[in-house]
Amino acid sequence: MNQTHHQFLTSHLPRLVFLLCIVQPLLDVLSYWLDALGLPNWPTLSIRFCMLALLLLAGLLLSQRRWIYWTALAVLFALTAGHTWACLLTGYSDPVGDWANLLRIYQMPLSTICFITFLNRDRRVYDALRKGMVCCLGIIAAVEVLSLMTGTNSYTYPNKSLGVLGWFYFANAQSAILSMLVPVSLVWAMERWFHRPATVCLFVVGGFSILFFFGTRLAFLTLAATGIGLLITLLLVDRKQKRNMGILLICTCLFLGCFTFSPMYRNQVQVQANAQLKQADIDAMVAADEKEAAARSLTGEDYELARLQSAYEAYMGGLVHKFGLPRVAALYGYSDQASDLADVRQLRINYCRLLLEDSPTASAIFGLELADLTYEGYIYDVENDFHGIFFLCGGAGLSLLLAFLACFLVLIFRALLKDFRRFFTFQLGGWGIALITCLAHAYATAGVLRRPNASIYLSAILAGIYYLVKLRFYPKAGKPSPQ
Repeated sequence: MNQTHHQFLTSHLPRLVFLLCIVQPLLDVLSYWLDALGLPNWPTLSIRFCMLALLLLAGLLLSQRRWIYWTALAVLFALTAGHTWACLLTGYSDPVGDWANLLRIYQMPLSTICFITFLNRDRRVYDALRKGMVCCLGIIAAVEVLSLMTGTNSYTYPNKSLGVLGWFYFANAQSAILSMLVPVSLVWAMERWFHRPATVCLFVVGGFSILFFFGTRLAFLTLAATGIGLLITLLLVDRKQKRNMGILLICTCLFLGCFTFSPMYRNQVQVQANAQLKQADIDAMVAADEKEAAARSLTGEDYELARLQSAYEAYMGGLVHKFGLPRVAALYGYSDQASDLADVRQLRINYCRLLLEDSPTASAIFGLELADLTYEGYIYDVENDFHGIFFLCGGAGLSLLLAFLACFLVLIFRALLKDFRRFFTFQLGGWGIALITCLAHAYATAGVLRRPNASIYLSAILAGIYYLVKLRFYPKAGKPSPQ
């Protein structure tokens, strides 16, 4: 039976990888409608976990270096054991939910290892990954168009009716997905239809339009990075593609020139207006509390705390109730600025930071329980992936993740330093832009490393880069030995 499975996987591996890619946006659409209908999301979560299990089984079956898998699983098991021990010290209220969250985080490195194994077994998997990502972008575009035609677009910013999100319910993860798919897809289109500028132009306009109308700042940044980055890459590696360079230059300038008409710009205008209203509200509360504090003849720290009481209660009530006003005010430097008090991202980071201070040392090493990040019905899970990995997996988990990512960055830099002209290709430029924009999303949002629907694309990107710098055949320099 093992031999039968091995033969089946070997003969159908590119098709299976392609199928794995194109099913991702379909699962996202299913997740959206389950959420919209008020149904639990366990069906899609179960499917994703099953796919991860099948990926690992296929990787183990096909790998000639199974020790890599056993080592990775052993390291993750040890991290999970340490995390469980740290949570037990403070009372483990929901171990199943917490372990499921860890599994979401583990998907990215495990999937990357599996993809690399598949590439080692069959180099056609590389083309399957690229085509799969292009098809994913096409499916997402079709879904967005359908949502607009049917009036069911969920909006990137629903409270302002801005941005085309389509039938995808988590905007930050979708922004990261688009930022990875667009540069890879444009490179694929430019290579495939080198002599068909109309088709290339359609891809560029379509990809840029998806990013432009999505509405997030990072999506707009990806638009600029993709247009400028690919243009520079072509100038360095293939100046004969003058038509493609012209298309990139014109389209990039047009879309960037329409900046003030973008949903992102309109959202930022409203954000600034809301910030002024919040500052006025805070100033009024502080002024009222100052009068009362003066009437009570308070001085020093007592006066500072009294003048901030209402504002901190209104904007950071959970923190004040959990950790006390003196501690929270000291953490914020006794600030009365809306940019500090109304910053939700910083609020969540500070909650986790204070919670970690009150926890045993083991929590700093192995992380906090996910359930502990909910207080008084409000979720304080941070909106930044790297911070989130630290608070939920501790310094050990974050160090392992950074070391894993650093391995690929080192591979890139070593290859480029060794032979820049050989390794710096148009394809590597596309993968590189996708990786940079993905890491920008991981730094600024919680939409990648803890979201299996987004992290699977990061795994594909890392595997694609590995293929280009370690496995791809370069006629003039010979063929690198498989790793």
